[in-house]
Amino acid sequence: MPDQSENRIDDDLLGKFLAGETDAAESERVQQWLDQDNSERQEFDRFELIWNKAGKLGDKTDTSSIPVNTDAAWQKMRGKMRAQPVTDVEPDEPKPLPVESEPVIKPLPVQPVRTSHNTNWWKSPVWAVAAMAVLLSGLLWFFLKDTETVPVAQLATVTKDQKIEKILPDGSKVLLNQNSKLTYPESFAADSREVELTGEAFFDVKPDPTKPFRIRVRNTTVQVLGTSFSIRAYTNDVQVAVRTGKVRFSAKNKEITLVKDEQAAFNAVKDTIIKALKFDVNAMAFQTGRLVFEKEPLSSVIKTLNEVYHADIHLANEQIGSCPVTETFENDNLDHVLNITAEAMRLRILRDGNRVTLDGKPCP
Repeated sequence: MPDQSENRIDDDLLGKFLAGETDAAESERVQQWLDQDNSERQEFDRFELIWNKAGKLGDKTDTSSIPVNTDAAWQKMRGKMRAQPVTDVEPDEPKPLPVESEPVIKPLPVQPVRTSHNTNWWKSPVWAVAAMAVLLSGLLWFFLKDTETVPVAQLATVTKDQKIEKILPDGSKVLLNQNSKLTYPESFAADSREVELTGEAFFDVKPDPTKPFRIRVRNTTVQVLGTSFSIRAYTNDVQVAVRTGKVRFSAKNKEITLVKDEQAAFNAVKDTIIKALKFDVNAMAFQTGRLVFEKEPLSSVIKTLNEVYHADIHLANEQIGSCPVTETFENDNLDHVLNITAEAMRLRILRDGNRVTLDGKPCP
């Protein structure tokens, strides 16, 4: 058996070897020494494994939070190696405790990492993100709750065979013709005023430049700031006539601006807005109560009477439709208007329920 002094190797050299700081000659010397004694080789290999793992862990983890003292471990391992007998162990002598029972080779760095994580969970980036998400969600809930829009109650005024005057929440006045419906909010929004109309109405809008007034009518929109005008929309065709101020009459991509004593009509079939060549005062007749005809063809007069009085008047033949009518009526009922017209043109009035037919000879 070789002499112990010949096989003994310098402790500093082993430390350099583990740290990877030996040159080729020194590394070969350590390797030869380990090859001579299998028991020391196994002990050295195990400690080398722990040494390497501790080094890798230090690369990934903040070493200030992991109490790994490789120098102390090396001193314990070195003392253990030096305490081992250099002669063969007799069969009846007690064997050394297994290496696994030595505290020095237990993976001590793992437990402190877990303990630090458990006791400082609130410092973890994941928990920080989660906490921030909860905080933002709370702030968003309070913000939305504070700014949420409470639905405003919608009111409706409906007429049958009478007219109704309505004052809106902003003070604007609306005269609703018979068989019409106006829908409006209980209170207007802070930046706009919007209503919806079916039928016919005359609007006298209270001026407010900061809150445009809009009327949704069928497939069109009438917008004003402060003016008076009438809208007729019993069918998909919409007529707008302006008495004062200015309005913007639009439908889809079409738009026209109307001022005092101008009017236009939306033709649903042609999907277009057409401006009238002249202003028809009878467009406001239901509001003014005044009808004016100046050499107007009887066919046009009958059309106006049907619109104003919601009547069902027809001509017996087309020839009398071209006869001119010049009359002015002030707050007169339909029967009076028909009697005056028939007498002036020598026509007969035929009635069949609500249906009225005018019959006579063509004009000279």
